[in-house]
Amino acid sequence: MTDQNHDPHNDARNSQAAREARSIVKFMIEHTAYGGFGALVFGALVLYFDIGGIYSLATSSRDAPIFIFLLFFGLFVTFGSISLGVGIMTLGGFSDDDRYRDERTRNRNSDDRK
Repeated sequence: MTDQNHDPHNDARNSQAAREARSIVKFMIEHTAYGGFGALVFGALVLYFDIGGIYSLATSSRDAPIFIFLLFFGLFVTFGSISLGVGIMTLGGFSDDDRYRDERTRNRNSDDRK
């Protein structure tokens, strides 16, 4: 295929499915990042206020960096998955509106209305 015959609108990377896949991946990364930010804030506050003596225990150990990494990794997985789950579960919220017209009624063909 030469560059002269190449139509960017017919490219597989610009197909409707590829655009939808990119938007889904963007949605997932965005919501996981929100959860990751929440995990960083929560973990920093736990360490700052020394809740349960976690910071004291970590600093008295020679493996403090590993302990801190595992703490934040666990928080990131937990908060990220919660944020992603909430984002996914709220996707269908618009259908609870009584004024919502189902997509099938808008896209009906004229022969379907008999």
